[in-house]
Amino acid sequence: TVGQLATLKARLWPEFGFTILLLLVSMGHMWGLPLPAIIDPMHSPESALNHALLQLVLTLPVLWSGRHFYLTGLPNLWRLTPNMDSLVAMGTGAAFLYSLWNTVEVALGHTGKVMDLYYESAAVVLTLVSLGKFLESRNMQKTKGAITALMQLSPDTAILADTGREVPTSQ
Repeated sequence: TVGQLATLKARLWPEFGFTILLLLVSMGHMWGLPLPAIIDPMHSPESALNHALLQLVLTLPVLWSGRHFYLTGLPNLWRLTPNMDSLVAMGTGAAFLYSLWNTVEVALGHTGKVMDLYYESAAVVLTLVSLGKFLESRNMQKTKGAITALMQLSPDTAILADTGREVPTSQ
């Protein structure tokens, strides 16, 4: 429906915003973008922790926005009727929990674990699957509208081939 489509679209904007920021923080160095010293994981142990915590903070709104994947996918998995939402919930949940554990490791002084964070993977998967669901919903709505318009083009009467008599199409 139009309401569902609007809801899906409203979720996309924050998901894309936070995911893009997360990608810049986590992978910006691969594109030659320098990080400020306060979040540069190679600068100091404190900045490594800041780097991990910033990624965590940028991931949480994306997870919240995509919570419907967990609310539908995990119960389906427990009922042994998994669907695509179950797969998304398992994959993104595993990436998030693994990253969360490594963030704890960084906080405990194991700064090398800062390179084992996959928050951006969870956020990117959720965002792209949400985009796919939005596009699918939008296209289904357009198709339904086109079919309805096409059905309205049907004539009110028809001429029978065998008798040449005109009858209402409802008969």
